[in-house]
Amino acid sequence: MLAEESLTSAFDAIKANLLRSILTALAIIIGTAAVIALVSIGGSAQKAIENSISDMGSQVLSVVPGQKEKNGVKSAFIPLKLGDVRALENEKNISWKIAPEMRGNKQVKYISENANLPIVGTTSDYFSIYGIEVNQGNVFTENDLINGKKVAIIGSDVAKELGTNKKDLLFKNIVIGDSSYRVIGIAEPKGSGGWDNPDERIFVPVITASERIFGRIWINMIVVKSAGEFSLPQVMIAIERILRRTHDISPGEDNDFRVYDWSEVKQLQKETTNILTTMIAGIASISLLVGGIGVMNIMLVSVTERTREIGLRKALGATQQDILIQFIVEAILLCIIGGLIGVVLGSAIYFSIASYQEWPIVMPLSAIIGSVTFSALVGLFFGIWPARRAAKLDPAVALLYE
Repeated sequence: MLAEESLTSAFDAIKANLLRSILTALAIIIGTAAVIALVSIGGSAQKAIENSISDMGSQVLSVVPGQKEKNGVKSAFIPLKLGDVRALENEKNISWKIAPEMRGNKQVKYISENANLPIVGTTSDYFSIYGIEVNQGNVFTENDLINGKKVAIIGSDVAKELGTNKKDLLFKNIVIGDSSYRVIGIAEPKGSGGWDNPDERIFVPVITASERIFGRIWINMIVVKSAGEFSLPQVMIAIERILRRTHDISPGEDNDFRVYDWSEVKQLQKETTNILTTMIAGIASISLLVGGIGVMNIMLVSVTERTREIGLRKALGATQQDILIQFIVEAILLCIIGGLIGVVLGSAIYFSIASYQEWPIVMPLSAIIGSVTFSALVGLFFGIWPARRAAKLDPAVALLYE
C-alpha cells in the first residue's frame, strides 16, 4: 500500500509543478536521447560497412599505391597502372578475378539537369566482385572494354540525382564532362556503405575513363578476388611476386604498393567504431549526471516548499521511512519519465538520420534498457539527500513553517 501511495503522491507532485518538472528532467531527456541516438547511429554505420565488405566475400584483397623508402626517406606515392592489372590477369597458375578502379568526380548532365557524381572506370568483373547486380540492361562487353566505348552503367540513385527516373535513362545518352555516353545498364540498389554510396556511381570501361574522361593512366586501386582454392596468404604472396617483378623491385627492397585483406579492415573498423561510439556515448552520459544534480536541487526546493505537508503527514502517523520513500520515489519517477522521453526523442533522431543515409536499422535494446535504468539510478542517488532531509524534519517545527 505504501508503494502505491508513494507513486500516487509522486505523480501528483510532478503534475502540480509540470513545467518545473519538465525543465528539471531536461538534462536527463537530452542525455538519454544523445546516448540512444549515438549508440544506434554507430551500430547502423558499422552494420552498413560490414554489409558492404561482406558483399565482396571473404576472398577479396585490395592493392593500393605505396611509397618507396631509401635511407630513411620516403618517396611520393608510386602509382598503380593498367600494366599492373594486365600483369595480374596474365597469371595462369591462380584462378582469380581482377578489377581496376579508376575514380574521380565529374559533372554529369541529362537534358537540363546536372549533378557532380563519382565516376568509376573498371571492367565487367568489378560487378561480380562487389556483388552488384545489373538486372536492367547489360554489363560491358569485351568490345566495350577493348575499344574504350562511350557507354555507362549507372547506380540506382543516379536517375534521381539527374531529376528523372531509371526507365527514362536506360539506353539514353547522358553527358559526362564534355562527351555523351549511352546508358547500357542500371545497377540494383546496394545502399550506403557508410563512407560512400555505390548507388550514386557511374561505371564506364576503364580504357574509356583513362583516355576520354580523366586523361591519365594511373588507377586508384586493384581489387582481387580469389576463387577459393588458394588461401589469402598464398594469393597475397602471388600478388607481391608479380607486382615486384612488374615494378622492377630488387630483393631486399620494400614494396612500393600495399595489399589489404578486407577481413582485417573489417575487424579494425569494428574496433574503431566501438571505441568511438563508447567514448561519445560516455560523454553524452555526463548529461545524465548533470541532470541528477538538477533533480537534487529541485527536490531540495520541493522539500522546503512542502515542509508543512511533511509536518502534517508526520503528525498523522507517517514514519521517517514513509517520508524517505515518498521523496525517493518522486525523484526516481521524475528521472524515469525523463529517460523515457529521451528514448522516444533519441529514437526519432536516429530513425531520421538512418532513413536519410539509407543505413540498416540497428536499435540496440541494451542501450534503451541501460539508459532508462541509469536514469532511475541517477534519481535514486541524487534523491537520497533531499529525501533524508525531508524525513528528519521535526513535525512540530514543520507545522509552524510559513
